Amino acid sequence: MDNISKIAANANFYVQSGSVKKGNDDKKAEEKQPETVAAQNEAKDPDAIFDAMQMSAIQNKAIAFGKFINPRDYLSEDRIKDIEASMGTFAGAAESAKAQMDVEFKGVSAYENLSDAQKLAMAASMQIAE
Repeated sequence: MDNISKIAANANFYVQSGSVKKGNDDKKAEEKQPETVAAQNEAKDPDAIFDAMQMSAIQNKAIAFGKFINPRDYLSEDRIKDIEASMGTFAGAAESAKAQMDVEFKGVSAYENLSDAQKLAMAASMQIAE
């Protein structure tokens, strides 16, 4: 029997016979109680959150095999013009809602600390909800 086999046989004997003492490990585990994590009320940077949302939106664009999808391959020119017109109407309504929010929330620091893009996103989400 070579040295490696002897070492393996001895290790196997100790493990099976229970000669390896686990009591110390159990005591150490009992002594260590899980520490409670205090709730953290960190102020999050709204611009960083908005940037993450924009990155998520960019990643969700319609891409097929590394190429952008051309709507003209799937839609008629009339339908594309209808969609462009409705998006123009939607963008105008969102701008109007943002202007109303600017008037209504003037002097509210939580609103005024938002970027214009964030304010416009809020106004757009209100238009979608209607």
